[in-house]
Amino acid sequence: MRSVGIALCCLLLFSVAAFGQGVTFNKDVLPILQARCQSCHRPGEVAPMSFLSYQTTRPWAKAMKAAVIERKMPPGGLDPRYGHFVENFSLSQTEIDTIAKWADAGAVEGDPKDALPPVQWVEGWRSKPDLVIEAPPFNVPAKGWVENMIMVLPNPFKKDTWVTTIEIRPGVPAAMHHAGVRFAPHMDGVKYGKFYWSDIKRDETGIHVPGQPRPERVTFCSADQKDVCPAPEANLITDGAGAGFEGFYRPGGAPLDYAYYKTAYLIPADTDMILSLHWTPTGKPVTDITTVGFVLAKEEPRRQLIMRALKPRGNDGWNDRVRWRIPAGAANWEAPPKDAIFNVDTELAVMSIHMHEHGKDMKYMLMYPDGKVETVLIQPRYDFNWQMTYNLEKTIKIPKGTKIRVMSHFDNSPNNKFARDPDRDVYGGEQSWEEMDAPWIGLILPKGVDPKNVYTENPGDEATFWNPTQSN
Repeated sequence: MRSVGIALCCLLLFSVAAFGQGVTFNKDVLPILQARCQSCHRPGEVAPMSFLSYQTTRPWAKAMKAAVIERKMPPGGLDPRYGHFVENFSLSQTEIDTIAKWADAGAVEGDPKDALPPVQWVEGWRSKPDLVIEAPPFNVPAKGWVENMIMVLPNPFKKDTWVTTIEIRPGVPAAMHHAGVRFAPHMDGVKYGKFYWSDIKRDETGIHVPGQPRPERVTFCSADQKDVCPAPEANLITDGAGAGFEGFYRPGGAPLDYAYYKTAYLIPADTDMILSLHWTPTGKPVTDITTVGFVLAKEEPRRQLIMRALKPRGNDGWNDRVRWRIPAGAANWEAPPKDAIFNVDTELAVMSIHMHEHGKDMKYMLMYPDGKVETVLIQPRYDFNWQMTYNLEKTIKIPKGTKIRVMSHFDNSPNNKFARDPDRDVYGGEQSWEEMDAPWIGLILPKGVDPKNVYTENPGDEATFWNPTQSN
């Protein structure tokens, strides 16, 4: 019996050693971290720990294993059957198994000669801006909430200028929920460098008080200038189509690289720079100074890339408090579709997902003129902490007459650990405990095509809009 016991013990020890045999940080784990994790897991970025070296990574080995097995990390989590994307942070099953084996075998460092050279990350920026603009400081309180802030700044360019990247960098990333920048026609009377917001009446929990109408969107003029500057925010920042952000910051995401598609974005000289800034208290007061960097195009492009937000069907999109309402306790509420039909030939390059704490999933579909439906993106497990933008490796050609439909679901039930009060209906709003239903698309157009005429949003009868003959 003693010999049998010794044999079993030796076999067990051999099995444990063999399970993680040869799996080391330098040879096997570091390449995964460089490709999928270090863009966020490094000093000065949004992640709370650094994965640049073995010494900083080793204490997190067990936590890393749990996070990748449960697919909580890396963020994104798209259904791999649909679309091929530049920013694909998802791990393959082989990569997940490698991290798990490394953690289980003692998280061995391995031979330093096996390590790849360190990635030369740009300190403080992911792009290399030619010009940087600094916004005025904002004091974020320790507790409570901050309404979405709007600020107008003068255009930094005195002549029409093509740019290939617009990157936003918050001074305190932990306190920045999201930030966007767009350019709109200049209006006389605009007050530059001031923070504006909608004065929404809320109860002590931050919920919009029932029966209290939502206020008019802010204007950007002082009281004595209203006669010459009467236009509300919505008219100032849109151009007749659903405005998107030309530059956008969200946790974990990289700035949009227009040059990847051999395109650029035109900033006309006669426009103002509009910043949308949403901070979230972190438990201690902080002062944030947000900066915006611009990478100039080396030459004038032949094509342009435009970003547009698609609006849910209803009287006021996700601000429609009649149709756009997540019922209390609803575990899989289907939002009204986001529909559009293209009026010109174009190319789809970018898709983005933006929801809040109740967001569950989102699906993008195209219906071509012959009735064939193609699913081009599915996010089956949305996590509001990661508001991702997905850039297609190859653009999808969209002939005139093609329809796009985006469907989304929300969970306002006790099953959703992020739902703060499942006994209450949830409506649209800027705060995380309210909701947004905002897919964005990036379209490539020949230079000179008027973006206002590219597509018609929510056209015709909803019941007959989508009539597929076949689908993928």
